[in-house]
Amino acid sequence: MSFPVEEAIAEIKRHLGENRDVVLTAPPGSGKTTCLPPALLDEPWLEGRKILMLEPRRLAARNCARYIASKVGSPVGGTVGYQVRLESKVSAETRLEIITEGLLTRRILDDMELSEAGLVIFDEFHERSLACDMAFALALEVKRALRPDLRILVMSATLDADEVAAHLDGAVIVRAEGRMFPVENRYLGDVPMTAAVSRALKETEGDILCFLPGEGEIKRTAAACGQFEGVEIMPLYGALDKDDQDRVFRPCPRRKVILATSIAETSLTIEGISCVIDSGLMRVPRFRPATGMSALMTLPLTMDRAEQRRGRAGRLAAGVCYRLWPETEDASRPRKMMPEILESDLAPVVLTSAAWGAYGREDLPWLTPPAEGAWKQAVALLKMLGALDGDGRLTERGRRMASLPIHPRLANMILGGGDPVLAAVLEEGVRGRETDIRRVPRGGRVGELAKRFRIAGCRTDFSMTEGEMLSLAYPDRIAKNRGNGTFRMVNGRGAFLEREDPLASEPYLVCCELDDRTGDAKVHSACPVDEASVVDMFSGSIVEVKSCEWNPRSERVDNIVCRKLGELALSSAPCREADAEKTAAALMQGVRQKGVENLPCWTEGAREIRRRIAFLHRTLADGWPEAGDGEVMAAMEGFISGMTKWRDLEKLDMPAVLDALLLAAGKDRRELDRLAPVKMAVPSGRNATITYEGDMPTAEVKLQECFGMMSTPTVAGGRVPVVMTLLSPAARPIQVTRDLEGFWKGAYQLVRKDMRGRYPKHYWPEDPFTAVATARVRPR
Repeated sequence: MSFPVEEAIAEIKRHLGENRDVVLTAPPGSGKTTCLPPALLDEPWLEGRKILMLEPRRLAARNCARYIASKVGSPVGGTVGYQVRLESKVSAETRLEIITEGLLTRRILDDMELSEAGLVIFDEFHERSLACDMAFALALEVKRALRPDLRILVMSATLDADEVAAHLDGAVIVRAEGRMFPVENRYLGDVPMTAAVSRALKETEGDILCFLPGEGEIKRTAAACGQFEGVEIMPLYGALDKDDQDRVFRPCPRRKVILATSIAETSLTIEGISCVIDSGLMRVPRFRPATGMSALMTLPLTMDRAEQRRGRAGRLAAGVCYRLWPETEDASRPRKMMPEILESDLAPVVLTSAAWGAYGREDLPWLTPPAEGAWKQAVALLKMLGALDGDGRLTERGRRMASLPIHPRLANMILGGGDPVLAAVLEEGVRGRETDIRRVPRGGRVGELAKRFRIAGCRTDFSMTEGEMLSLAYPDRIAKNRGNGTFRMVNGRGAFLEREDPLASEPYLVCCELDDRTGDAKVHSACPVDEASVVDMFSGSIVEVKSCEWNPRSERVDNIVCRKLGELALSSAPCREADAEKTAAALMQGVRQKGVENLPCWTEGAREIRRRIAFLHRTLADGWPEAGDGEVMAAMEGFISGMTKWRDLEKLDMPAVLDALLLAAGKDRRELDRLAPVKMAVPSGRNATITYEGDMPTAEVKLQECFGMMSTPTVAGGRVPVVMTLLSPAARPIQVTRDLEGFWKGAYQLVRKDMRGRYPKHYWPEDPFTAVATARVRPR
């Protein structure tokens, strides 16, 4: 059986023989993964070195090695071998070794010249995983600086070949035609996967490959598909046991329905697949530098990955692809996946870069430079873990951490005397509803992982509690209970557990896995830790912070000394030496919260002074202050010395405060009394009160007291008339006017006629201009 890529092998050999790197684009099923690498084994430029081919997934690496080994007539581990996490099939005879991307990075750190390899092949490069970008940058650095004879071959079905070739200093682009069989798209809209499987079983023949976003959806769909007779339901996801993964590749007497995550998108040819059912969803981690946490998010599938999935149905014959979304959605879906390096936790990348000697974000030849915010966050974390010093340089502890095949957090825990088994539990990921990490089952691959994590001199009798161990891995996620199942972490973020969770009542936790979200993060796994242990382990990082804060409950200023670890307050005590300036500022914060209008020291007289000042500000400006809350509070600051409680403010002399406000503006009370007087004389000889509560100054006066008053009184230097409310003998309003002369000449006669009937004993002269004003019934 021939493959289309075979036609391009001679050209690729020629370019590699000239020591030119190659970028190969070829559709799925063209044979680039299985035909090209063994065809290069006898090239003279290899000079006894091997070919390293990188695959993005363990399953693909194992199966590629098995297929190629059978093709060249060699057992796996002979000429063709593989190495993935926890499994290795290689020997001294191995010349084509298929490995996962992270292992290449490890080999380059151990052997900076990568002396064992003559060619590095990056397969399925379009996936752009974080490990792939790290390995690619280091391989290019090795070639440029130490090994100009090292060849690099990049392969993918969907790839921006021009961009990659330019980054490889002008690599040659080879485009091979594929042999994809036709695949018919059938759009079903938003229907359950089970219904789509039922339809596909009736309308198609052969095995069915279903793509779902994650393990949980696969398990639920598998349970629902148990109703179908005559078919074999086979799950396929990363955490599945290796033997169960390999089962999908073996012949089966019954029709297979394979329920897979994105693990089956590329590099795998499963015999018998003629139908694909695509949920149109993908689950990917998204890292937020602001919180230092990641969240798994279920997102619409990008169209490049949709085409990869669709291609699974056309590898060996014509097929059908059922898409569980409307066809109209194709145009609105993202076209390409973002490289993981832009959306991932960069702590492993920064540590690896530092171990190589590249400390800056742009010190390695990245195809896509890492996100700046995530890089800074990773540097801060590595400093906290002791991997980098204050200048950002690798420490001896950092070198040891970089030598362990594990996240820097867990490496720090192991180096600090933590249990590798516990690290393996965390590395595998906690599944199920158990939040207490101590109770998580430790079967499966945990034991094998723990063996890899053990280091020389590693303890077997652990004196630390699990909480103390995990504090070494997650010092920023030590959390203190703040009630109702909520916690505050060292990094300042909030976290929560369901109230009925047994851990919800623990005073302190170490939060291992959280689902970041708006507001508090949900805790998925954690472990209790004692406060005394935290204080003992991080004594060098605990600082005493004096704080002076307004306590809204007790309505007083609290001067306290707080022992803090990061943003977490461990304990507090009263501060005997209070800072007067900070105390005053905190008291002012209380005034701001409760409102200036609610101060207990206001008298009606003081309020009227404030209103008069505000009136002149509105009317005259001319430097008169507004007398708003901010200005009043500023004037108060010189009068609150020694005060710490809301009740203390009862003693505050507000008229004096307002005088200070006037003085600061270059004004004084005498000028205020002249321009905005509180009293005005009326013809009866009495002084009427002027109020400034509304937009205009007003005064209430009995009508008989105003006889002989020829015009309306004014304030503000004669600019503003006083609105007169004229009262009846019973002190009820009978007229409101700002034009007294006009009233006397007009409406007065009507008022007089009405009032004479109601109050016949009172004085109602015909001519108000010449009449004698009186405060009595009649003038004397």
